[in-house]
Amino acid sequence: MTTTIRTTLTGAFPRPEPLVQATRDLDRGRITPEAAEAAFAEAEAAVRKVEGELRLDAVTGGYLRWPDLFRPFTEAWTGVSAGPLTRFFETNTFFRQPVLEGPPTPGKGRLAAWLPRGKDARAVLPGPFTFAALSDVRYTPRASASTVLDLAAALAEELRSLGPDRPSHLQFQEPMLAYASPPREVAELVEAYRRIAAAAGGATTSVWTYFGDAGPLLAAAGRIPVDVIGFDLFETTIPQGAALGGKGIGLGCLDPTTTIPEAPGEVAQLARGAETALRPSVVWLGPNPPLDLLPFDSAVAKLQLLPRLREVLAR
Repeated sequence: MTTTIRTTLTGAFPRPEPLVQATRDLDRGRITPEAAEAAFAEAEAAVRKVEGELRLDAVTGGYLRWPDLFRPFTEAWTGVSAGPLTRFFETNTFFRQPVLEGPPTPGKGRLAAWLPRGKDARAVLPGPFTFAALSDVRYTPRASASTVLDLAAALAEELRSLGPDRPSHLQFQEPMLAYASPPREVAELVEAYRRIAAAAGGATTSVWTYFGDAGPLLAAAGRIPVDVIGFDLFETTIPQGAALGGKGIGLGCLDPTTTIPEAPGEVAQLARGAETALRPSVVWLGPNPPLDLLPFDSAVAKLQLLPRLREVLAR
């Protein structure tokens, strides 16, 4: 494989046990908010240390403060609130379902406090298609619009508010594009990401799918205005004639639903097959769904496969 190989986390990392205990103690009034903040800072430093030791090409800090993928938006946007606890696909994790009472309006830069910033930082955000699909939508979009486009416009406004110190990588989590079917009107998805791309300010943009076969999406991937299309390496059947239009690919090659380590040889073989079929400009290696489905130490052990794979694939 001669393509450039890069590695990254692709979502939230599990909280280490001392932080889990600290948050429980805070909820029960046993420690002060200052002590909880110190625990968060220590845990984030531990994740950044792992990212540095493994020489990951984009850093996140683990998103340890995010209760779920949507919470910063249900707390910061008007027209959106946090609804009931809802199971996240077929996992044992839950999220507060966003309730959309009207077109979402960003909270004047409040999202920035939730994100890593600067060179080589990777922002992991909900994609508009998945955001809309998992929300309780209680309003009717205006004519010639949709909830997906309303969310894309709000995300674009948030990106503009981040300014020049915005993360250099913007990843949009779109598991619903693989779990279900891509939207009937691919044009809607293209328009949603056109709005986002216009606000990206030169950052590398990615759509990351998981929980299913992204083959149907890959057939139309060349039309979606992002730099990288990510998919589950084990579940996806690459369609004949799929053309990326010069994009990179993201290969979800770590399974967080089991602690059993992946076989490097098998993963390398599948990765080479994807590279041969799609001829990407760059390959990003990372977890499939976020690793927060695992305990902290198990997630670290899984992540250690990435630099080994990068070395094998770069030969």
